[in-house]
Amino acid sequence: MLAQAKRFDASFAPVVKVAIAATLVAAVIVAALCIAHQLLALTHRYPLDYGEAPLVDQAMRLARGQNIYRADISAPPFTISNYPPLYVATMAPFVALFGPSFFFGRLISIVCAWICAICLGLIVWQVTRDRVAALLSGLSFLAFPFVVRWSSFARIDLLALAFSLAALAVLARRPLANRRMVAGALLLVAAIYTRQSYALAAPLAAFVWVLLQEDVRRAFGLAAIVAGIGGGLFLALNALTGGGFYFNVVTANVNAWSADNLSWNLRQLTDAAPIFLGLAVFSMALGAQRNPLWAMNAPYLVGAFLSFLTVGKVGSNVNYALELCAALSMTAGGVTAWARSRHVVWPGLAAVALIGVQVVHMGRISWEAEWPQLQARRSAYESLQRLEAIVAATDGPVLADEYMGMLTLQGRPLYIQPFEVTQLALEGKWDQKPVLRSIEAKQHPLILIHYFPGAAVYKERWTPQMLDAINRAYRLVGMYADTGVYQPVGQTAAALTVPVEACDGAAWHLPAAAQNGMRWRDGFADFFGRGNAGELPVRAVADGLLIRRDEWTDAVAVQHDDPLAPGRKVWTYYAHMAGPTGNESFVALDFPPGAADVPVKAGDLLGHQGSWSGRPHFPMWVHVRFAVVRALDDGSFPPALTPDVLLDPTPYLGLAAPTTSAEVLQPLRCAAPR
Repeated sequence: MLAQAKRFDASFAPVVKVAIAATLVAAVIVAALCIAHQLLALTHRYPLDYGEAPLVDQAMRLARGQNIYRADISAPPFTISNYPPLYVATMAPFVALFGPSFFFGRLISIVCAWICAICLGLIVWQVTRDRVAALLSGLSFLAFPFVVRWSSFARIDLLALAFSLAALAVLARRPLANRRMVAGALLLVAAIYTRQSYALAAPLAAFVWVLLQEDVRRAFGLAAIVAGIGGGLFLALNALTGGGFYFNVVTANVNAWSADNLSWNLRQLTDAAPIFLGLAVFSMALGAQRNPLWAMNAPYLVGAFLSFLTVGKVGSNVNYALELCAALSMTAGGVTAWARSRHVVWPGLAAVALIGVQVVHMGRISWEAEWPQLQARRSAYESLQRLEAIVAATDGPVLADEYMGMLTLQGRPLYIQPFEVTQLALEGKWDQKPVLRSIEAKQHPLILIHYFPGAAVYKERWTPQMLDAINRAYRLVGMYADTGVYQPVGQTAAALTVPVEACDGAAWHLPAAAQNGMRWRDGFADFFGRGNAGELPVRAVADGLLIRRDEWTDAVAVQHDDPLAPGRKVWTYYAHMAGPTGNESFVALDFPPGAADVPVKAGDLLGHQGSWSGRPHFPMWVHVRFAVVRALDDGSFPPALTPDVLLDPTPYLGLAAPTTSAEVLQPLRCAAPR
């Protein structure tokens, strides 16, 4: 029997080698895609994430010797430094030498992502002595979509993770010399003083590892060094800032918790890494006796998962999963080493094959999800240049959210971080009256509000009172890169105020509000309102007879007498009145599928604006798609909306012709009355 097993293993040895080679090649290709993504992000001038500009702003202030941890934010700037200072301190010399930009902050993140991969490989190699397992561990980390995305941002997370994994790599080598124990402790402190949430997973893993591999005295000695230095630094920084350090990194970080946010991020994780999560459960079950990496990997997994659960905080993102990505990558290496050490080949073959499938799966997700997001930002470069020029030509304190970086690129300090102070205001920890008074007094020459397709993120970034004050004192004058540009009412602007019902002298009313602008595409006009899908009314532009075909989930059409060609019939078409999947209809209940020749009056409610784009998985901002359609000879609606049946809607609605390309959002502008 033993001889048969050996012959069976020998016959499968070439298969195992091919599987290892194929998996490594796939992992290298996915890592190359990660590099390409990082380089494209590195060379992009403008912000890629809301959180980049505040860190650049803090680096600017730190380079000038200013306190970035203010205990009192009752007067401007209304800014918060959410994190300990090490990342900002790392970036500050580059800002001082080369001026404010996102380049060096992103470069730090990119370099640290690769340091993380190297450290994971070193940890697995030092404990298991399995080169294949070590390579797969490091390359698996770079395959995670969350790593691909976040390593391209000027954010703190990868530096903190690099410090923590470097600490574990230093401590993993045995026997543990005193110098390396101190070095590991200092690296753990550095991680904590880059991001405070890194005080759990890596320190716990380090403590348990030293406890099980060395002895109790050394484990508690390590904990004492970390706690002593970390606690001393906290007391010193808090004293130097008059309590500001505690207020910024603790009080201002306790946001409301959302089960929906946790659920969404859990789905992102389980969709991206189902095999690795299964391997994590298997690895935990192996125990320390069978898995030499268990003593470090198991507590690291537990701590990283507990830290990840805090992603339920409002405003949190997948960066909360980065430690868990590292822990799962370490797990992949540990399970591979265990499987390859068995006396039979099939466990090693199975482990390598599973990791290969998982890496390819994550690479596909990155290609389908992360690359389009980056490309969307890069494709808006011309609009971003125009937005930067507008901000550069404007004196005074500008309010902004997603594109606060337009200010830091010019060396201008931020006046407000809207999300952070909004959360403080909602928790009753900050008085927003000074900001409300400044908005009502029109003290800000520009306000920039970003609108994400299908998600009302701006409502998390601005309090209802702020938005109400902006609506009363400001008007939308432009739309660039999904960002509304607002100027004070009464101030001369290139665009006219968005009309509410109709343009002067127009034959028809407007079908919907378009506070967020319009987009012209292939004969259609998209009206983008400000609000939630299913809430913003869509109304008939004129009297007529309505039809709704059986297959129209999201649309209706109305036949009218053509006001521009008496005696001719013409149709108006109202579409995309549905939820993001196209299944939930927002058409008024008075018009069920199959409705025909239903009389409607100008201004009658036809439905509500939706986020359906006409394609699954690609929701749009809340909008309605409108068209004027030439009737057939018998007056009926044409079977298909081809370009030859679509008429220019501008003369019917009294709108000015579009001033930019069809793909660019622009304000709704009325033509001069004739």
